Amino acid sequence: MIKKFLLIVGMLFVSVSAFGANCEYTCVEPHDLNNGLRTFVSKVSGLNFIGTKIGESILKKSISKVVQSDKNLKVNIDSYSARDLKRGIFKSMTISGENVNIEGIYLSYFELKTLCEFNYVEYDKKGDLKFKEDLPMSFDIKMTADDINNSMKSDRYQKVINDVNKLGFGGIRVSSTSVSIRGNKFYYVVNIAIPFVKEKKIEITADINVKNGKIDFENTRLTSSSFKLDLKKIDFIMNYLNPLDFSVYIFDNKDAKVYIKNIAIKNNVITTDGIIVVQKD
Repeated sequence: MIKKFLLIVGMLFVSVSAFGANCEYTCVEPHDLNNGLRTFVSKVSGLNFIGTKIGESILKKSISKVVQSDKNLKVNIDSYSARDLKRGIFKSMTISGENVNIEGIYLSYFELKTLCEFNYVEYDKKGDLKFKEDLPMSFDIKMTADDINNSMKSDRYQKVINDVNKLGFGGIRVSSTSVSIRGNKFYYVVNIAIPFVKEKKIEITADINVKNGKIDFENTRLTSSSFKLDLKKIDFIMNYLNPLDFSVYIFDNKDAKVYIKNIAIKNNVITTDGIIVVQKD
């Protein structure tokens, strides 16, 4: 049972399906816990410590199937008792790693922490995941230009480009994209194909901010282009193809609310943090 429970995080690390501008959450009081005597015996006998270390090891192995990290992937669990942990009840969990690849999404640093002191998730007999209570977590992410460019090579991001091209801009099609960060400024390069004209390169820069819990580009402007293009179209393309949203929203196996709290560029590295709440079933 513990192994099935510890596959939870491995299933969470993918992409986001739903997000909200207001990501409020409430921590519930502990319930369905192992009785006090058994918990005491578990602690003094060392069973809780042993069970937790085994759980961390299994969890790390499970996550590693989905999350590849150049440096040591760290997993820490604080449990009430070994028996509670087997049932999917735990106090807290922290997962972190450097130079992470989460199914084609690259991050220089990733950290995920539970926010409540009581967390309850279980599998049923069919092996289906069931969240007995909301699971609020904080996340902290760091991305370089190389991280974002590698992420944009994924099939999922190419599908985003294809969806934009289906909308049509008078025959204009996005053929490829790339980003760079110079002097703590974000630059987005779009190569576009125009009927009967040689492919054109457009470099766009924009200020990065948070608006209503989402990453938002403001003050979008052209830095280089060999032809004129309506700035409204540029702004639309910039936000629709937003590679930062694509990289940050990496949870999609459960309905979830994601709220971006902060984003900044320091030493040419994008840092962002926020909250995700996986809703109970």
